[in-house]
Amino acid sequence: MDLDESLLNRAIDMFKGKTRKEIISMALLELVERHEKKDLYDLFNDSEILIAEDYDYKSMRGGRGNDIG
Repeated sequence: MDLDESLLNRAIDMFKGKTRKEIISMALLELVERHEKKDLYDLFNDSEILIAEDYDYKSMRGGRGNDIG
């Protein structure tokens, strides 16, 4: 695998005690998670998904002052 050694060395310095394999796995996991979050964000910003303007999301949170339950 041809990697940018200077970038990998920066990551090694940043995450002391981690192996090259661990750092690459961390980077891949972060990349995938960010992409999944972006997809979820895009889903909820799609103009086809509508939330009623009078929906009271605060009443669903629970806690003090909540009459639910």
